Amino acid sequence: MRIVELLRRPRAELDPPRWLARATVAAVILVTAVAPLVSAPYVNFDRSMVLVYVVVGLGLNLLTGNTGQISLGHGFFFAVGAYLSAVLVENHDVPYLLLLPVAFAVCYVIGYLFGLPALRLHGLQLALATLGLALVTPAVIKRFEHVTDGQAGINIAGAEPPAFSGLERDQWVYYLCLVVALIAFFVVRRLSTGRIGRSLIAIRDYEAVATTLGVPATRTKTTVFALSAALAGVGGVLYSFVVQYVGPEAFGLPLAIAFITMIVIGGLGTVPGVVFGAFFVQYVPQWTAEINQSAAGITYGAALIVFIFVIPYGLISVIRWVLAPLVNKIPGTRRHRAAASSADEDPRELVVSH
Repeated sequence: MRIVELLRRPRAELDPPRWLARATVAAVILVTAVAPLVSAPYVNFDRSMVLVYVVVGLGLNLLTGNTGQISLGHGFFFAVGAYLSAVLVENHDVPYLLLLPVAFAVCYVIGYLFGLPALRLHGLQLALATLGLALVTPAVIKRFEHVTDGQAGINIAGAEPPAFSGLERDQWVYYLCLVVALIAFFVVRRLSTGRIGRSLIAIRDYEAVATTLGVPATRTKTTVFALSAALAGVGGVLYSFVVQYVGPEAFGLPLAIAFITMIVIGGLGTVPGVVFGAFFVQYVPQWTAEINQSAAGITYGAALIVFIFVIPYGLISVIRWVLAPLVNKIPGTRRHRAAASSADEDPRELVVSH
């Protein structure tokens, strides 16, 4: 019971010195950059899918975790990016690297137009409105069969590595996903902190007060929704590169549930938490399916129940709770300096001051 009570508390404060934070980020980037060179293709496939989920999760977490807008429809924008990639590459010979900015722009516009009326709704109403997108996505794909090839789907043969790289296709695609994920990570982290991040949190917690203080709540929420949709579209393009096939059954309600599960389990409102949530979404259903095929279907539901009631602040809160006592003892942290200053105080001075 003691552990459960601790995990249900807000996230433990983790205050690493700047040099340690930068060294940790550099080490993680180095490991992720070297990993595909010494791994089998199927391992690189799984890791590439993790990076795809990270890109989508970063945008969705910015919308839901920071702004408080629940969206179940990001699978639609994911499908738009994937099919845009498939159609333009296979039917119009568009250079595949050009698809990333094109998908970003197209999904941003669609997300902005959808967000104008939808984000006037709140809470469950908005969730139901976006749920409609998730439900109609496979039907819309099948309806426009002359473009999407309907139920048959589209095979994609693009994203081949340049000859000078000396890389295999799985390695090249992994690096594409890694570069895009890193850019998205640092951009979203920048947006979620500082003045913009405080404005988003103010809208989430006290929208009336934020509006009174001059924060344009409706415009901000619409812009964040559009940015989130754009990142989902970019994730869809990367998905088409990794899987090399798009079909309507891949973009239904289970995908929307997977996206929401990812940000809840990782930790709502935390940028690093998205990474842990992406690992969960990619690997845990595979592990449970090896035990029992039917167990994979209940993984998301069981995980959501456990995390909502037992660990509401996500996996990132557990990691911070474990690491905080160790990191905060390192010289350079605020807590270490505070402890050192209190230990250096002369007890006689404290008596005199009182």
